[in-house]
Amino acid sequence: MRREWKFTPSEGGSGRNMAAWEVLTGTEATYLVEVSWPLSWRETNVSAVANVIFAVDGNAMFLTATDVARRQASLNPNKPGTIVVGIGYPLKASVYSPQRSLDLTPPCDHYTPPEGPDGNPRPEPYGGADWFLSFINNIVRPFVASSIFPNVKFARTALFGHSYGGLFVLNTLFTQPTSFDTYIAASPSIWWNERFILTKVPQFLQRSGTSTQPTLRLSYGSREQFPVRRRHEPLEKYERRVGSAAKRRMADNCNDLYLQLVASQHLDAVERREYLDEDHGSVISPALSGGILYFLDLEDEAS
Repeated sequence: MRREWKFTPSEGGSGRNMAAWEVLTGTEATYLVEVSWPLSWRETNVSAVANVIFAVDGNAMFLTATDVARRQASLNPNKPGTIVVGIGYPLKASVYSPQRSLDLTPPCDHYTPPEGPDGNPRPEPYGGADWFLSFINNIVRPFVASSIFPNVKFARTALFGHSYGGLFVLNTLFTQPTSFDTYIAASPSIWWNERFILTKVPQFLQRSGTSTQPTLRLSYGSREQFPVRRRHEPLEKYERRVGSAAKRRMADNCNDLYLQLVASQHLDAVERREYLDEDHGSVISPALSGGILYFLDLEDEAS
């Protein structure tokens, strides 16, 4: 007897326990806040304890972060659940918005535009990181805590960002270190504006100690500072990439900052990770996955 198969529309397994909201701000900039919560929760007003990961560039990071958190939950079902909050933009045809250059870079009095692929200056809007952090802390977080999860106790929080997002993570750590428990900076654009972010380090190191200190994870790909020629890539284009990578010093900048912060003892823990054979784009997935595991592993150390 021939078996007949029938396909019926269904809620995708990976799409369960997710929701999204568009947020219109007073500046007329519109944001997209995406939230996921443990698959074991039947509702969002469950009484539970959870860790929370906030990721900027949410369009590019949210689904991956959710998958990582849920895989970990399946391996450790007795641990607190993980909520993922992606802060991004209502995009249709891309995962990155030009708005990010404004939102993720720190305010400064002097600005040197970054170079484009052709080596020429490419000015961008900049300097909105402090406002964007205020938006996350004072608008997004209260909404998540009070409106979505009113009975959930948030145990520990983390902030993740890549590239300009990593720069935003460092700026938050150096200027408002009590905002999050763990800071995960992947391929941070320390090079931006003549390494302006490093001028924030002395201010951070002069802060008086608190009872709880945050943790930091720095990561980057081995091919970011030392690119490998791609198949069929013209030699001239490859040489331009090599020159640009040498100027941006991704590995050296991260290593120098790591050594400075470790010596300062102003952080509870600092981890540095180089991902072999990964470039600026391909490193996102392992850095995000590794960063989340680092954040969740810290729970074991604290218990």
